This record gives sequence, structure tokens and C-alpha cells, in this order.
Amino acid sequence: MRSVLLALTLSLPLAAPAFASTEFVQPRFLLASTAAPKSGPGTGAGQWSQASYVWDSEALLDPDRREAELQALRKAGMNKIYLGLKGAQVNDLATTRQRLEQLLQDAAREDLQVSLLLGDSSWIEPTDRHQLSDLLKKLKGLAFSSLHLDLEVEQLGMPVPDQRLKNWLDTLRMASNESPWPVEISSHHRWFAEPKPGQTCVPCALPDAGVRQVSLMIYTRNPKNSARMTEQIAKRWPALQFRLAQSTEPELPATESWAGASTEQLKHQASAWREQLQPRGVAGIDWQAWRDFPKR
Repeated sequence: MRSVLLALTLSLPLAAPAFASTEFVQPRFLLASTAAPKSGPGTGAGQWSQASYVWDSEALLDPDRREAELQALRKAGMNKIYLGLKGAQVNDLATTRQRLEQLLQDAAREDLQVSLLLGDSSWIEPTDRHQLSDLLKKLKGLAFSSLHLDLEVEQLGMPVPDQRLKNWLDTLRMASNESPWPVEISSHHRWFAEPKPGQTCVPCALPDAGVRQVSLMIYTRNPKNSARMTEQIAKRWPALQFRLAQSTEPELPATESWAGASTEQLKHQASAWREQLQPRGVAGIDWQAWRDFPKR
């Protein structure tokens, strides 16, 4: 699987950092329009939203540029936005929290909700799991609509041993217990196929781990294939609610990315996905990433 994580770093003054440097790698945050409920599988299944990952949040947190950036997102058809924070922003938490609070208020007026995205695969390991807990404590009290964890087990090496899947689920369970926001995840679609004999069934365990919504990374330029796979997975695991994640990143192969497509093309395709997938309980489409999404 080709990783879509960007090398955003987050400096955290933890007592026992697991890295040689003082920076966290790849923690990420998201803005969201339809918050996933903390209880009840399939709640909100009739809703649909379009989201985009916003790794560089400088414009959204800048009072002078925020309104224009929010309007640009809305014009592009986004009503769910994933927000990223840099290390310097977290280190200056007093200023950042104030700006985040204002952003959350302004985004709500634009019909946008904000979901916090974090993604550092090292947190899957039991020895590093406390770092996620520490970060959640630092950000507690902000009115995010959800916590979205993008912890890709593949980033720790392939093939993936079964124990790593169990560690992943343990981390999600810890996050669900400690997070003040409902927990969502993004994942490669391979873990939502029929489980192999003797392999941990990830989708079977997710509801007990406190996770009800999953963004499926099915990166293909073939919309029939992505819709078919999403339909099959949604039917196979009715206790979960799914979203379809797609890429517009130019660095990916042309067969895996919608790079070069116009806003109108993507709008038309999103409408076609909605018509096919919403009746199956799929909650929306997630675009990776705003930096590469065509602007009107």
C-alpha cells in the first residue's frame, strides 16, 4: 500500500520521547461536517458529506486568511474538513487553542464541522501508546466533532504480523476510552476483506474497541471498482459505517489518483458515488488532499 501520510511533525515535550529527535512524526487533525456518533452503529447512515484533508492549517488558523480559506473549501463542495497542526502550533498551545476555538466557531457558521486527525503509526506499539494518550490530554477541551486516527499498520513493515493487528486494536480501545470525542479511523481496505483463518478479524473487533466509522482507502482512478469494493465491505460489516477515501495526489501513479481532474469532474463523480453508495449506508467521500484538490 502506498502511504498517503505527509511528513508533518509535531514537537511534544514528553518526559520519555520514543524518537531520537524531539518531534512527533505525522500527527494529523481533521475538520468534519457530519460528526460520527459515539454510540449506535450506523447512526446517521442517511447523511452524506464530502471531506478534504488540510495538512497545512496556517491559513485556517490565521484570522486574516481564515474566511477566504473556508469559503474556498465550501466552493469546492467540502462540508467536512480534516485539519493538520504543525509542531510549532502545538508548542505554542495557548495561541493555537485560541485560534482553534475561533476556527471552530467560524467553520460552524460555514456549515463545516471540525474533526481532529492524528496519525503516527508508532502509537500502535505498546511502548509508544502513552504518547497518544499524552497528546489527547494536551488537546482536551476543544470542540472537535470527532477524533480520527490514521494509524497504518503497514507503515511498520510488511507483511503485518497478527500481533500488530492486536496492538492496533488495543491502541484504538485506549483512545476510545480516553478521547472526549467519538473515535473514527482510516484504513487500507485489505483488513475489511474476509479474514484469513487464524488472523485477527479487525472489523469484528472494532465496535468493542469503540470505533464505528471507517474511511476506506481504496485508491484507484476506476470509480466502478472503488464503488463495488465499498459496497461489498459495507454489506459484509453492517455494524460499521464506512466512507470512501480517494486521492488527488500527483505523486501517486495515474491509476491510483484523480490528479489532473477538474473540480467539475470530481463534483460529478462524487455525485455518482453518492447516488450509488448512500443507499448502502456509506457516509461520504474523503479527498486526500486539499493541497492537490482543484480549486475553482
